[in-house]
This record gives sequence, C-alpha cells and structure tokens, in this order.
Amino acid sequence: MSDQTTYDPYKTADQNEWEDMYGIYDQLFREEADGSVVPNLVTEYSFSDDGTELTMGIRDDVTFHNGEPLTVDDVVFSLNTAIASSFTTKFTSVMDHAEKVDDSTVKLVLKHAYSPILGCLVSASTSIVPQAVYEADPDSFTASPIGSGPYMVSEIVKGERYVYEAYPDYWRGEAPIKTVVARVIPDGNAALMALESGELDVMQPNQDYSDRQAIEDNPNLVYYTAPQACTFLIGFNNARGIFSDKRMREAVAIAIDKEEIALGATNGYATPTDVGITPICPQTPQDFKGLERDVERAKQLVAEAGYPDGVDVTMRIISASNYSKPAEVVQAQLKEIGINVSIEAMERASWFDICYTGGDFDITIYANPVQVIDADFGAYPFMHSSEANGGNNYMGINIPELDDLLDRARLSTDEEERKELYLQVCEIVRDESLFVPMYTGERTYAAVKELQGVHADPMVRYYTYGYSWE
Repeated sequence: MSDQTTYDPYKTADQNEWEDMYGIYDQLFREEADGSVVPNLVTEYSFSDDGTELTMGIRDDVTFHNGEPLTVDDVVFSLNTAIASSFTTKFTSVMDHAEKVDDSTVKLVLKHAYSPILGCLVSASTSIVPQAVYEADPDSFTASPIGSGPYMVSEIVKGERYVYEAYPDYWRGEAPIKTVVARVIPDGNAALMALESGELDVMQPNQDYSDRQAIEDNPNLVYYTAPQACTFLIGFNNARGIFSDKRMREAVAIAIDKEEIALGATNGYATPTDVGITPICPQTPQDFKGLERDVERAKQLVAEAGYPDGVDVTMRIISASNYSKPAEVVQAQLKEIGINVSIEAMERASWFDICYTGGDFDITIYANPVQVIDADFGAYPFMHSSEANGGNNYMGINIPELDDLLDRARLSTDEEERKELYLQVCEIVRDESLFVPMYTGERTYAAVKELQGVHADPMVRYYTYGYSWE
C-alpha cells in the first residue's frame, strides 16, 4: 500500500484511500462477498411511491470508538456533510438532503428517483461519523478518525506502517483478527517477496499481472480474481491546452494499437475495449466499434492542428506500473505520428491534487473506476459539465448534447431507454475523441492460503472484519 493521506471520508475521491476506511467506519449498507448489497446500520428501509425518498430505521446498539452511542443525528449530519463535499459527488450528486424523522428513523431525500442509490450508501464516502467530535475538530479526522467500525487506528508511522486494533465493543462482535498492520511497500516486487517470506499475509498484486504466475505457482499462496470495475483510458484536457483541439485528440485515438498496449501493460491479461463506459456495467453497449486505426491519417491531423514538424507534450501519470507500462507503449506509438511524449510520474496524492482536482495536465492515463455497477456511475461524474472545475470531470468535458443524454439516462427508469441513451453517449465519446478507452482487466488479490474470507473485489472494497485464520 501507499501512505494514507487522510482518513476523512468526505475529503478524498481516491478509492485507494477508501480501502482502510471500511474497517474504521460503518456505512448504512454493506457489500457481501457475492456483490449483493445488504443493510448494515439500517434495520429496515422503504422508498416513497415516486422513489425520491428513502426512509431508514437505524440500529440502536451501535457505539463509536469513544464509547458514545451512534444516533440518528449522527447519520443525518454525516449524510449532509457528504452531500456538501465536492469529493463525494460520485455518490451524492443525486442526494438533496437527509433529515431526522424521529430518534430511530432518518429520511434521505433525493433530487429524483435513482435506482442505484443503495450502492451509493455502501461507499466509504458516505461513512457515518460522530457529529460532536467531527464538528469540534474536523481536521483531526485526517490522522485520528473515530468511527463505529470493527477497527480503531492504533499507530501511524508514515512511510512504514499503519496499525489497527479491533474495537472490542463492535456491534457485530469483536473482529476475529485483533491486530491488522498495513505496511507501506511501494515496490510490487518487494511486496511479493514479503508475502512469500511470511512478512505479509495479504496484498494487492502488481496490477500489470507481472507477479501472477509466481503467486499461482506457490502452493502456500492463493491468487484471487474478479472482473475489474474500471477501464484504463487515455485522458485529455478537453478544456485547455494542446488537446482542446479535437484533431489532436482524434490523432491519438487513431494512432494507438490497443492490442499492443494491453499486451505490454498487462502481459496479455486484459481485454481491449472501444466503449466509453466500463464494460462491467449492464447498460454498456455491446459490439461497439471505435475509430479505425489509421496512422497516416493521424499524422495528417497533427499537421493540420499546426504541428507539421511534430510537437512535444508531457504525460502526467500516477507513479505505478499499471500506469507507467501502458504509458511507455503509448509513448512509443505516438512518436510515430510526431507527438513526442515525456512521461512525468507523480506520487498518487500529488496526481490527484494537481491533475484530477486541479486540471493541470494535457494528457494522462487513468483507470476510470466505478463503485456502483451502473453506467450512470461510470459516465455522469466523469463527463457531465456540472462535475468540471474541481469535480470528477477532470478532463473538462463540456458538451450540452452529452449533458442532456446523461441527464435523461440518469432520470429514466426504463432500462431499454437507458441502454439506447448510453449508446449515444458512447458515440459522442468516440466521435469527439473525448478520451480513448484502452482496456479492462481483472481485479486481483493474493493471500496466504490459511487466511480465510479473502476475495478479490471489483470495486476494491475489502472488509478485513471478515478475515479469519483457518
């Protein structure tokens, strides 16, 4: 893992930051190993006839790590704080507000009916915090969070380890594993050596799959896989800079060889894709065709855009092999059409601050992740103009026709209509070369075989509470 920059669930949009939060905080709902969503802090729930109000009963036997009871007031405060945050809009943009009905009931009012709403309430971004403590010192949650989850933060040694101790009064029962140590090992090969030697019990394998065979061949280890809920893509700054010119974006789109990129980036364990929505979503168009590869036409477009002698660009990426490897292949392919790419690898938190939130980049490679298996989640936050300028639309996409399609698809309750609308969304992504989908692969996890309850999760949502020793 890398260093945790914050434990505040309302101040990060990075799914890697959320991973440990699932042990510290409770959410209203949780995901089971089979992917189903079940009540967690909720005892019962119901929707209004028009689907715009979700009424939930809240458990009365839950305490925070400081011993104080979790109340409906805490739930209302937490939801409204999440709704007000710019970091959580992937999950909260359809929410209007939460209100207290009585001492055991909360009502979440939506802007409109939204079928994937329960999946949004599984997210770490909608974690429940103690209102009094958070209001008194919000900054303390960066490093000293208080939740009601199965684990409490015990020790933080930046660059080395994060230690979590089981909360003895956890409402579901004390966790079977009493101490969890998350070690900071940025190098994947070093992490594998630690797993093989017994220094680690579970790890995220290299996401370029370079260590897959070694783990599968080791009789003491288990390599877990699941469909990957993200699409690796080439992202452009559509709002300003060299790639605000559609000709430059299209040149990239028709110059690259996705098969070669997938092979070089993932050792052949990924599937190329042309579709602008993560394939795991049920509304994703089937048999969708992207632009045909045409290197000569790409050269012509670069010249027409004003660069007959070529152009130098910087590609800012997250410093990790699952980004650097595809970047190197893309770099070589674009050189053929006169786009000379310099790769600038950045620490993950810096990339999010400068590129994702700040919009300070020309071209990048990113994995567009979904945490709710619905096309809206993978499309609306990343493409709707309302999410630009500091939101999740880090590419600065602003097309009224696209906004209209995304709005209509979000509001529709007719799945066939939604599929047609998302087909049109994908056609605009392709025809305007807003970004270039490259491939999707498998989500992986690895553990010693004696550790039970481990599985690979498409959304990287891991509940250490479910782990136990054989």
